[in-house]
Amino acid sequence: MEKIKSPNIPIMYATTIIGGMLFFLPVLALYFEKSLFSITNVAIIFSVEAIAIVIFEIPTGAIADLFGRRKTMIFSNLIVLCALVFLSIGGSMTMFVLYAILNAFARSLTSGTDSALIYDSLKEENKEHLYKKIIGTYMALWPLGASLGSIIGGYLAKISLQLTVLASFIPILIIFVLSFFLKEPKYEKENHQNILRHMFGAVKTILSNKQLIIIICTFLFMIALSEPLHLLDPLFFKYKNIPIEYFGWISALTFAFSSLGFYLSHYLSEKIGNRNILILVSILCPLFILTATLNSGILLVVFWATSAIYFGIKNPVVSHLLNSQVNSSKRATVISINNFMGQLGTAAVLPLLGYFAELYNIQTAIQLSILASLIIPIMLLFIKEKK
Repeated sequence: MEKIKSPNIPIMYATTIIGGMLFFLPVLALYFEKSLFSITNVAIIFSVEAIAIVIFEIPTGAIADLFGRRKTMIFSNLIVLCALVFLSIGGSMTMFVLYAILNAFARSLTSGTDSALIYDSLKEENKEHLYKKIIGTYMALWPLGASLGSIIGGYLAKISLQLTVLASFIPILIIFVLSFFLKEPKYEKENHQNILRHMFGAVKTILSNKQLIIIICTFLFMIALSEPLHLLDPLFFKYKNIPIEYFGWISALTFAFSSLGFYLSHYLSEKIGNRNILILVSILCPLFILTATLNSGILLVVFWATSAIYFGIKNPVVSHLLNSQVNSSKRATVISINNFMGQLGTAAVLPLLGYFAELYNIQTAIQLSILASLIIPIMLLFIKEKK
């Protein structure tokens, strides 16, 4: 690969792999359920976070465009530390809601900012053609960190669910320090700092571009019909009578397959086309998840984990399609609007999933979500690749 001079790429690689080592990830739903006593209440917490992301997503993208990528990343990591304080206290709906809101704010600050920082760092050296490969590697590293964190977290959970949260302060403190070493890349800035004006300008950009509308609407369904399954999978494993000590290993295996997907995304999309690879994985993923729900034991684990390759393949491709349609002055905000739509869908689907899980069971709720996801390959047919 061509040599890249910017220090931002290796720093972003380091922060994403370390940032993935959140030891509570494989048992977070169980940690909530221990105090909140029902799947519906657990789904409400995740839904609160998704709604909060919806509220924060676009303004925080404008903040990154107007005030700088580096400052936004530093501030985001500080907020994550504050969120973990409330999560570690836990014990009530109030503490978990405060965690969900602060974590949503932090995620919104990073969302769009990280990919914009990487894209503009490459563009500064006229190497933006490497973006899809770089962002694929960047996205692949987080699941690797999450895999290690999940394995450790699974064993920590046997001692105490709260211990998984307390141990997660260590990686977050490390990436907070690393974020100070980032360099602000050069990019086009608008000659004002009016967040609302910038937000409306980005919305206008999207509405004037038919392809952006199609990409964002498709992404909405992709996230809304997949992210809730990932958030509630500990409850599914519990329903299938899988011992808690194996949750970390299953989570690690799932993250490993998503990491493989991120890594292969550039290669596969270059071979068969961006749209074609998205259509292919959007068909295979639900088939694998459906097969997992119809099995138990090792077959359940294998099909559930391997379906995660879909997440890895699709994200760099969608990110590439978005970046190719916008200029740098509105890049972070447009990406944030895209993520906003995905979180809006997640916020809507999570309570429904929780409701159907209570009405029937978590397995039936997942199968209904899979059925709805069949609309995604149809929507992808309307995407045209920019030449």
